[in-house]
Amino acid sequence: MATRTLYQVKVALLGVSPPLWRRLLVSSKMKLGTFHAVLQGAFGWQGHHLHEFEADDEIWGSRATEPNEAFGDENKIMIGRVLREVGESLLYTYEFGDDWRHKVTLERVIPDGWVVFPDASCLTGRRGCPPDDCGGPGGYAELLSVLRDKSHEEYAERWEWVGQEFDSERFDLVAINETLKTIKA
Repeated sequence: MATRTLYQVKVALLGVSPPLWRRLLVSSKMKLGTFHAVLQGAFGWQGHHLHEFEADDEIWGSRATEPNEAFGDENKIMIGRVLREVGESLLYTYEFGDDWRHKVTLERVIPDGWVVFPDASCLTGRRGCPPDDCGGPGGYAELLSVLRDKSHEEYAERWEWVGQEFDSERFDLVAINETLKTIKA
């Protein structure tokens, strides 16, 4: 029987500047379907949209496909079967209309013969997550521009939409890990 290993992965949200990312620790035996829930919790996405994982010309996820298109079941494949070597990566896409793409890179493989550790945890990260349905990287850049300009005609409307608690720079490690504790592999 193979021992469980922990994967340290860096997940970068593509197309946004300055960089927005999370460094996570997950079990190599975690199914991609569960990893989807981890990514949602780590970034603060709401989970209301379809998603998919892609690596080496294979696709897994919730996206509706044509009957003849090969599409793997994310609940049957472990992340350790997709990412095997340090430096390998996969693409996670969430909300196809906004096209939020996340590059997941395996940074480190940690043997876990005896360490008791949650199924997933966030080690560090940078910046708060864009709100769902804001228009993808371009729409998010525009949203931030409007929120910085009190004289903009849409300023009040946009603040009302995102909520006064929205802070694009706020990274809350404790809150993220509280969310991740509830996800079981």
